[in-house]
Amino acid sequence: MKPRARILVFPALALALLDSPTFAGAGDGAVRRLEISDDGLEQVEMPAEMPAVVAPGPPVSGAGVLPFGAAPDWDNTGFRVQVGGLAIADLELDGDLDLVVGCYQSQSFPPYDDWRNFIYFNTGSELEASPSWASTDARSTGDIHVALIDGDVWPDVIAGNGGFSMAPSAIYFGSPTGPATTPAWLSTDNAWTNFALPFDVDHDGDVDLVTANQGNSSQDPYRPMYLFLNDAGTLPTTPTWQSAEISIQNFLDFADYDGDGWEDLAVSKWANFETAIYANVEGDLATVPVWTTGDTDTDRGVGWADVDGNGDPDLALGADPTRIYTNVDGTLTATWSADGAFFGHQDLRWADVDLDGDPDLAEIHFSNGKVNLYINHLDSGGTLETVPSWSYDSAGAGTAVAFGDLDGDGWPDLVVGNSGDPSVMVFYNRLALLFADGFESGDLTAWSSSVP
Repeated sequence: MKPRARILVFPALALALLDSPTFAGAGDGAVRRLEISDDGLEQVEMPAEMPAVVAPGPPVSGAGVLPFGAAPDWDNTGFRVQVGGLAIADLELDGDLDLVVGCYQSQSFPPYDDWRNFIYFNTGSELEASPSWASTDARSTGDIHVALIDGDVWPDVIAGNGGFSMAPSAIYFGSPTGPATTPAWLSTDNAWTNFALPFDVDHDGDVDLVTANQGNSSQDPYRPMYLFLNDAGTLPTTPTWQSAEISIQNFLDFADYDGDGWEDLAVSKWANFETAIYANVEGDLATVPVWTTGDTDTDRGVGWADVDGNGDPDLALGADPTRIYTNVDGTLTATWSADGAFFGHQDLRWADVDLDGDPDLAEIHFSNGKVNLYINHLDSGGTLETVPSWSYDSAGAGTAVAFGDLDGDGWPDLVVGNSGDPSVMVFYNRLALLFADGFESGDLTAWSSSVP
């Protein structure tokens, strides 16, 4: 299979590249495939043909078993879209977790003709084969979240939108029959939003919305971060706060890293800007950082979790390589980095995949489609393995990951999003089979770095 070639670009350059006959099929007559990321900042030339899908192998048992198999247990083959974000939530309040898929628009080649958002509802033990919910609008979604925005009990779907047209972010409000297919809230911030995080910043009992943003061209590349402050279930369409710095931001996460009772905001930033933390001062976000990494790498992805079990949230960063900053009483120190030849993050998530009480780290990379899982060994001081405990090489460009118990066995399953076909893949957690056979968590002490 022809290797993938990765190039960092700015959106305006991506448009120009598509005018080249290289990607239209010239010279050797082969059809060339070009994938562009949801923020327009990366592009990769893919192999001319997709590899065959490998059927999942049989479950394995005993010490050394990995949580996920060598191939997906469920996928949506035949549904070619560009996944910008994934969210798992019980949208119907029926006790089963559903999957929301946000799709983006780009100048990839061959073109994608559908970038609506979709929901795969859970049938009780797995996702439906085809999404029965689709948004009426198509606005290039790079991020999806689910939260209670308007004060009722029905979950609302939040789409962080952008693209070259800088489409407004949107909210599809929930109801007893599921989310509305047409959004009733649209932002007026004039930004390409890369991440739209719902969180109660001011602790008043309603959920606010913070966005990470950029511009849409080399002439207009930057935007501030924005906060939309919820007032008793009413979210304004114009921001009530913005950061002092205008830059390119992509991921956000909140945690009380300094122990003052208020959750602070971590934000990863693209080249020429430093990934940072913005202090939450009794419900008011500071406009300038209280901490930065001190370097201007092409970071994408932040996530707080107490890796070492000392009660202080540590910070994972999608850098080159993936890093963890250990937190001791509010002081962050880089203590861990992953081994690997390539890092080009598109998503990064924490989840306790083995239910042993400590968080494990998953990441996905755009141009090589690789998903990596690093298992945490809290009994050894809270140390992640530097070589992935489990990996999966997606056929398409890797764009998103999410965790949730989709088959109802009590164990977190992994969902992988791609730009391509298939665009969504589910890996069921195989550890449930071991415990059904009488294993206890303490029996799983050995982990292999290879896929069974």
